[in-house]
Amino acid sequence: MKITKISLTNFRSFKTSQSIELAPVTLLFGPNSVGKSSVLMALAYVQQILGKGHCNPQKLDALGDKTIGGFRALVHGQDLNQSIKIRLQFDVGTTLFADYEIANDPRINYQLIEDFAGSIETGAIELEIAWSERHKKAFVRNYRIWINEGYIGCISSSNDEKNTVIKELNSEHPLLIPYKNDCWLEREYGEENEREPLGEVEFHTEFEQILDLLNPNPGNTVAVADIESAGEVFINRIAPIGVACRSGAIPLLGEPVKTNLLGQELIGDHEEYLNCLVIRQVLSQAFVLPLDKLLDCLERSIQIGPLRLVPDNDYVPNPHPEQTDWVDGSAAWDQLYKDPNSDDTIKKLLQHTSDWFASTDKIDAGYKVVNQSLAETSNITSDTETMGLLNKRHVFFKELRTNISLSANQLGTGISQVIPIVVAANYDPVGLISVEQPELHIHPRFQVELADLFLTARGKHSFLIETHSEHIVLRLMRRIRESSCLGAENSAVSLDDISIVYLSPTPDGTIAERQVVTADGDFEQDWPHGFFDERDEELF
Repeated sequence: MKITKISLTNFRSFKTSQSIELAPVTLLFGPNSVGKSSVLMALAYVQQILGKGHCNPQKLDALGDKTIGGFRALVHGQDLNQSIKIRLQFDVGTTLFADYEIANDPRINYQLIEDFAGSIETGAIELEIAWSERHKKAFVRNYRIWINEGYIGCISSSNDEKNTVIKELNSEHPLLIPYKNDCWLEREYGEENEREPLGEVEFHTEFEQILDLLNPNPGNTVAVADIESAGEVFINRIAPIGVACRSGAIPLLGEPVKTNLLGQELIGDHEEYLNCLVIRQVLSQAFVLPLDKLLDCLERSIQIGPLRLVPDNDYVPNPHPEQTDWVDGSAAWDQLYKDPNSDDTIKKLLQHTSDWFASTDKIDAGYKVVNQSLAETSNITSDTETMGLLNKRHVFFKELRTNISLSANQLGTGISQVIPIVVAANYDPVGLISVEQPELHIHPRFQVELADLFLTARGKHSFLIETHSEHIVLRLMRRIRESSCLGAENSAVSLDDISIVYLSPTPDGTIAERQVVTADGDFEQDWPHGFFDERDEELF
């Protein structure tokens, strides 16, 4: 799964809804304090809500326990009367959406709905987080879900979180149309599909009728469809369905949805029980499974902050680095300090990292990265305690010109600052990699090579880069120009591989504008607000 778009409303500096389209390599530009870090913070906030149920966090775990000050500090203008909306669009890719399947039970002799989870290709979730003045807490008021660009429905919560229901369900969504439904309509309504109202609601599908039979809430409690929020015209025919949730409208994750539908207490071959199983499967795959997969995606993402660790000679690596350890770059060093002789994955990571620093067609820093113990560099034999010290792993930088080995704190700051970025790009388990100001303390020549690093690794990672570096942009533009005009096979970069977004302050909050890149490696319009014009002013 990959996140393809982030939309923010009333979140920190963003007031009116703004969308940031993510490509394999996405750059965020703009003046200081405009909201570039807010985009990264929004992802960490969603992870905190889904993973721990914290809608009013004082700190964000994924950002290295960064203090943020709770919901009041996150809502635009610190206005507690407003609600935050965060919408994340995603592309399933190779991620399997096949959880919560009903066991292969021979008693179920028909399938009401075709394979819902297996048909998910794209989707979007939107969380509306509000403040309850009466209960002095933040909660998710509404959770909306779209699948394959079509609206599925909404789970809504009351301020006290005691009444959480599936408020809307678009039963006309293609994935919610029952299997062979046309045959059912002919059987129920006749060949001309003359539909007679059942009770007070006219049912158009078998799915709707079965839900009505299982739902203890009467049909006359159906809510009017919120077409504006859904983004499409649909008729809500489903009465509210009670759902077990936390943090407001977030269903319990990691398990099938728990509802108040009838039939759950029955066993055996009872038709109502079997229908309930099928309905539970569908609702689970529609409302719970996307959040489970999204949380997994966020937990595999990492953010590297602007100030990164420079390990000294006494550095003690963490054998089990966590997501939060990437913020200061220590997780990257922890990976490099692992014994490459005991793990082929670590050995490959060390080789690839070293290659980026040593190769003349890459960063070409003049060093290769070496992981050794003192025992491996000598023939010393001693007692057990001494051998323990000798077997301790160390990471050195061997200068290619002189063959001298140096530790990280003996080098210029730039090398240590770029190490976490290179390691992350070559570390397979991570997904989305966010980096704040990768250019800090780094020579311009290294900056342009970082652009190539992002492009080289874009097949297995996505990059979200907050930067002021003109050099990174120039290299990306060059690669596009080479691909389209020169046909260079080793730098084939398409326009879809890069998204450059400029954030600018306005009286109505921050505005996000994607800069259109042309095939010849230029911008379709002038760079906004004179950004990067300082060079011309100094020259002329």
